[in-house]
Amino acid sequence: MLHILGAGSMGLLWAVRLQRAGLPVRLILRNAERLAAWHSQAGQLEVTDPGQQQHISLTLNAELPDSPEPINFLLVATKAYAAEAAVLSVRHRLSEGAQVLLLQNGMGSQQAISRQLSRHRVFYASVTDGAWRPSAHQLIWAGHGQTIIGDPRQGPAPDWLARWQSQGLTLEWHADIMAILWRKLAINCAINPLTALLDCPNGDLLERAHGRLEELSQELQQLLSAFGIPLSLDILRTQLDQVIRQTATNSSSMRQDMHAGRRTEIDFMLGFALRSADQLNLSVPALRKLNADLQTYLATHGLPLN
Repeated sequence: MLHILGAGSMGLLWAVRLQRAGLPVRLILRNAERLAAWHSQAGQLEVTDPGQQQHISLTLNAELPDSPEPINFLLVATKAYAAEAAVLSVRHRLSEGAQVLLLQNGMGSQQAISRQLSRHRVFYASVTDGAWRPSAHQLIWAGHGQTIIGDPRQGPAPDWLARWQSQGLTLEWHADIMAILWRKLAINCAINPLTALLDCPNGDLLERAHGRLEELSQELQQLLSAFGIPLSLDILRTQLDQVIRQTATNSSSMRQDMHAGRRTEIDFMLGFALRSADQLNLSVPALRKLNADLQTYLATHGLPLN
């Protein structure tokens, strides 16, 4: 049995992907109220995949964190700020050989969970799929992205990875997952906050925020270099433009959170980048201004602060 902690858009998307691949899946919901709401719809989820012109309906089983069944594999799909507490709520259920896969945006939550689960093998993933929920029991798979998985301790690929791949899941293993996450962090630090501030889809940034993208790219490349991630400014800028164009119609996760009145993951994107720069006394004025502008925007609009 594969347990999925977090039933937001990403958790549900992974539940769908795994169950359709023939793997047993169970959601872990936060509290009895959410479980009752899920059961009120008989666990039914309507999934639309516009790119593949598909619409399916399937049933997903769910339980609470205090269910007595041991957990042998835990996939954590909560928001970054909720991940550590969510994992601690089920840590007592992890079997001795349990393995954990983390799907969080940004960085910081992964390291915190690894410290809490030092006896278990914890994997990190970089996920670029796009998904959103029109309602609690509807899921739109807005964009097929890339999933890269790795071991921060640089251990070998696990046995389950090859099995999942053979069952149709498109996954890639990378020996240096931290380098992958750093590069994704750089992209997220530019796209997410700017789309939130400008309240625009990703594709509008090339025209509306060209100057700020240039400044941010320079500082982010310097930050990556300082932490031993080899990536030239030209390549970073090219990759950033490619992501913006490939996701032109997407609404970033941070913009979606702000529209829904939810807490954003700014502290695990810009916040982590700024704390990392502070460690090396690295000057990053454009990143600091972007963070300050976003915090002001949140406060002015009465949105949750980080």
